[in-house]
Amino acid sequence: MVRDRTAIRADLDYLRRRRKPAETPPPVTPAAAAAGATLSLGNRAPAAASSAGTRAPAASLNLVSRAPAAASSAGSQPGAGLNLQPASSRPAPAARSSVAAPNRAFPAPGFGDLRQLDGAHPVARLNARQSAIGSLLVTGVRAVAWEGEDFTTGAHHSHGHTAGAAVRTPGNRPLVGIQDSAGVVSLRHVQLLRRALFIAGETPLTIGVFDGAAAAVPAVDDDGQRSVLYISRIGAVLELRAEFVPAEASDAAIWEIFGFTMTIPLDQHVLPR
Repeated sequence: MVRDRTAIRADLDYLRRRRKPAETPPPVTPAAAAAGATLSLGNRAPAAASSAGTRAPAASLNLVSRAPAAASSAGSQPGAGLNLQPASSRPAPAARSSVAAPNRAFPAPGFGDLRQLDGAHPVARLNARQSAIGSLLVTGVRAVAWEGEDFTTGAHHSHGHTAGAAVRTPGNRPLVGIQDSAGVVSLRHVQLLRRALFIAGETPLTIGVFDGAAAAVPAVDDDGQRSVLYISRIGAVLELRAEFVPAEASDAAIWEIFGFTMTIPLDQHVLPR
């Protein structure tokens, strides 16, 4: 006889399925009725006015603008809410002043507008691009002197004589000097320069920059004085000025006229005994 193994064995008490009595939920206490934190993603209706002694409304997180809550009576506290929408009553940020910073430099012609710097038009000013890209070349120089941002002063003659100390750049190249019979200013590190002086030889000084702009300074003026090109840095731009000194003045005399005092290198200091 085949026994049905799925049927319940009534003859065996310990194999009968026991049914547990249904559990009744615990009674709600006043403490359990306190408001829990809720998350609301929609507009919340105005809270009804609560009387004195009632429980505090639940703290909620609201991601949209919520309606104004009704005024609550004494003994109730308003619910804490987080509103991520910009409030209309939030004060607007203060507007920035549109007044430009005053320019300390006086107006001057741009470099390239004047083809020649002389006694009538002695000044020209490079723009920011011309003052920062490539090299400024000055041909026809007899000697050049410079002063760095750290007040290091030096000079270089076209015959190879040097004085003072060179201003070294991060690339270990001199900031100002003479190369291939032309005065050179490395504009990549122009922020290290305070001023420079190019003394004309027997030919006019010719100044050029990377974009092809150029200007010339005659070797001597109408009175027979020697030309000197004085370059100074104003902020981030270079200003060129044609000056004139006595034709027979030596390099040292011209340095003194413009206030250049050569820096003595450390290996040339004489220690007192």
